[in-house]
Amino acid sequence: MHAEILSIGDELLIGQVVNTNASYIASQLDLIGVSVNRIIALGDDSSQIKSQLQDSLSKSDIVITTGGLGPTHDDITKKTIADFFQKKLVFDQQAYDKCKSRFRKRGISMPKSNASQAEVIEGSYVIQNNRGTAPGMILHDLESHPKKYVVVLPGVPYEMQEMMIAEVAPYFKSKSPTVFKHTMLMTTGIGESTLAEQIGDVGDFLEEGTSLAYLPQSAGVKLRLTSKGMDESDILHKHEKALKILTQKIGRYLYATSDMPLEACIGSILTRRKLKLAVAESCTGGLISHRLTNIPGSSHYFIEGIISYANESKIARLGVNPKTLEQHGAVSEQVALEMAKGCLERSDCDIAVSTTGVAGPGGGTERKPVGMICFAIATGPKLGKQTLVKTMNFTHERIRNKERFSETALHLIHELLTKSGNCKN
Repeated sequence: MHAEILSIGDELLIGQVVNTNASYIASQLDLIGVSVNRIIALGDDSSQIKSQLQDSLSKSDIVITTGGLGPTHDDITKKTIADFFQKKLVFDQQAYDKCKSRFRKRGISMPKSNASQAEVIEGSYVIQNNRGTAPGMILHDLESHPKKYVVVLPGVPYEMQEMMIAEVAPYFKSKSPTVFKHTMLMTTGIGESTLAEQIGDVGDFLEEGTSLAYLPQSAGVKLRLTSKGMDESDILHKHEKALKILTQKIGRYLYATSDMPLEACIGSILTRRKLKLAVAESCTGGLISHRLTNIPGSSHYFIEGIISYANESKIARLGVNPKTLEQHGAVSEQVALEMAKGCLERSDCDIAVSTTGVAGPGGGTERKPVGMICFAIATGPKLGKQTLVKTMNFTHERIRNKERFSETALHLIHELLTKSGNCKN
């Protein structure tokens, strides 16, 4: 089956809102074996929507729209689609009750305009909205377009995502004859081009129906291994064979074979080994602590994050020697090491990591350019009282630097904790 995604809203065309809905929908369709032919952004214009509907239905089995289901005058998607198929809008009591209940829980009366959100296109399969006020719909058994489907979803990402997972994906999964098997391979400490060289020519080991996609991000490189076909046992056999070869080729840079961030992998290792971690951050400004505490259960292993941005804070909070700062400067391996050791002692943890650098875009010198960062790690008796220092250089972009600084710090922690490069999950 093939699909097209129509993202509707003037805000998308003027750059006011980033179209994250389309990428999310495409990823969910991919998981159930539905290929996306096109993603198209449209304004709140009835004639444009109708014209694109006609074109998309002529090329694909499924058309999914997002946006334009609100109660205001510019929310025209539902009425436009109803007119296109010459369908009426009918009242849905369950949608009305849900909408009214949502306002009641907030302690306010439902505005009269919201009552229109309880209207749905006649004959459609109604997707109740458990996170908002506008229901979604799946139009099927269309006389003018047999064997075609139109899915109408709200534009609010939080609402749309719940509908995709709970209703839309299961609805079409049963109708797709293709068997899909996906595995995400998560890597750290290696760039895309170097990783590609290490893996080599995929044609040497990937059989027909199996493919490998590189998904580079500021936080490492993801690989998506996909196998598809009609015979489930054959697909699973090919997939496992390719996965085994890839795992060997990637080696120590592989930390997980499921879609999980590096901080989650580190958290599982710390939990399993009953170790405690603390962080002393300067140039990363708390970003490492933020990532670590994004993981549920991080309170079991994360002690504290100390943001010692100013030199005075490094001295007062971490015990950095003023003479070290004077002699080597704040951005130095010597200061980074004293920060890590001070954090280890004060936090009573098993492992402490520190960062100090020049995030940019200004503040750099010839000896210490923008993008330079010094990392240090100090460990307690459980990990053999080790120390590690490392200096690296990145870009001139402040936010990108902070992201890459934090990723590298986590990579160094992971590398110290385990040499296998693989996180059991």
